[in-house]
Amino acid sequence: MYAGYGLRIDSELLLPELPPAPGLPARADVVVRLGPVRPPAPDALALPHGFWADGDRIGLDVPEVGRYLCERGTRITVEPAPGASTDALRLFLLGSALGVLLTQRGLLVLHGNAFVVDGACAVVLGHSGAGKSTLAAEMHRRGHVVLSDDVVPVDAAGRALPGWPRIKLWQDALDRLGLPSSGLDRVGAGFDKYHVPLERAAAPGPVPVQWIYVLDRHEGPLRVVPVTGAAGFAVLHEHSYRNEILVGGLRRTHLARSAALARVAGLARVERPRGVDSVASSADAILDHIARAARPGPVIREEQHATGTATRTVGA
Repeated sequence: MYAGYGLRIDSELLLPELPPAPGLPARADVVVRLGPVRPPAPDALALPHGFWADGDRIGLDVPEVGRYLCERGTRITVEPAPGASTDALRLFLLGSALGVLLTQRGLLVLHGNAFVVDGACAVVLGHSGAGKSTLAAEMHRRGHVVLSDDVVPVDAAGRALPGWPRIKLWQDALDRLGLPSSGLDRVGAGFDKYHVPLERAAAPGPVPVQWIYVLDRHEGPLRVVPVTGAAGFAVLHEHSYRNEILVGGLRRTHLARSAALARVAGLARVERPRGVDSVASSADAILDHIARAARPGPVIREEQHATGTATRTVGA
């Protein structure tokens, strides 16, 4: 029995990335089974990137890996393709398939990472390759607990649920952070990407989300720019994990969860100069923005961090 995102997971496929579930044996919240998956019906809805929706069943077909079926937020069935490696099966199970299952459970599942600052949670969003995991590793190096990497589920109360204690980093990110890859497990065969375990004093519980930052690039200095109004909904949808599955009832739940989160969390874009390694300065800017937001005084509307810092404020 494994633990992750507050769930007890009973899996026939060995999942060494996940910690064991604590306490006495109890009924699983989620079961993962190996076996045949009934193909989608002729009238099933074909979705991008190999996903399909057939009533309350959400499936995923991954060439040369297998077919995954998520049902009712409680069960994932995996039908391996001939010759598929267990590494590849786990990669898509713990990523796309589990992300779908968490969405089925009514959670707002964001594509990013989450770390803790003074008892509250900051979520960093961004497209693949934006540097989210490298930034999470930098926050961990500075002593902040990293709740989750890559997949961040947020419950109806606006709390981020903790994942398993690891970050996935490419070799170049390890080099920038001064971390050796020797002894680390690869994410998958042929990937120059590694599982980096995180040390935690204790297993964290859900943490209220107070800040959301979106990593972006532009032709200019590093700056933190607030996102307000309807633009916040667009940000949350754009950076929802596997948002191609958000159809029907899942879309309605997503909109409700997004609206609830936007009411309690501040959103901002972290715009970084193109072609510049800005991991440390991005961490500085985010932590400074959080510290300023926690202090009484003028409301920060824009901050620029580079050679020549400028800050514009309005209100009191």
